Amino acid sequence: MALNIKIDFGNKYELSYITEDLKFGVFESKLFDGTSMRLGIKISSDPHPLIPDVYNLAFGPLDTDFQINDWQKIRHQDHSRVFSTIVFAALSFLDTNKGKFIGIDGSDTTRAYMYYRCILSNLEHLGSIFDIFGVNYYVRVLRNGIEDISDIVALPRQILPGQIIPSSQLYNYFIFTVKSAAKTNS
Repeated sequence: MALNIKIDFGNKYELSYITEDLKFGVFESKLFDGTSMRLGIKISSDPHPLIPDVYNLAFGPLDTDFQINDWQKIRHQDHSRVFSTIVFAALSFLDTNKGKFIGIDGSDTTRAYMYYRCILSNLEHLGSIFDIFGVNYYVRVLRNGIEDISDIVALPRQILPGQIIPSSQLYNYFIFTVKSAAKTNS
């Protein structure tokens, strides 16, 4: 996965399909080999079991039953454009669902690190639109066999400029909500 992702809502794919409630959308991404792949963005119907008002966002290639395979590794021509599309879809949902949050699960340590780096490298722009939080909870214990769980609670901690989190304490879940005075026409 690319780590030099730049979120830019002027450089996003158009959704070819989106549900009225903004919880499911489809777009085509151009791949490194010149082909295209149909990707889906899905926001869960039910909130996170540990964190109130947080709805999980999943994204990835769609199978023939419109199910998202978020484990498949894909070489996109433009990772920035893909992630800008996903973040814009989340923003659209949050703009119409005030007081709700979007959560993104770093389903493994590599992805959690990639999401964290993407957030940090885009924090000036994203921070003008969203309040962004990281959460550590039991998943990191299961993945890494950590015995000291004193820092692992389902308590969001705001991600701020200049923060450096050691990889051993890396967040495994990231939460976004729209700032009350955010300008979303970026």
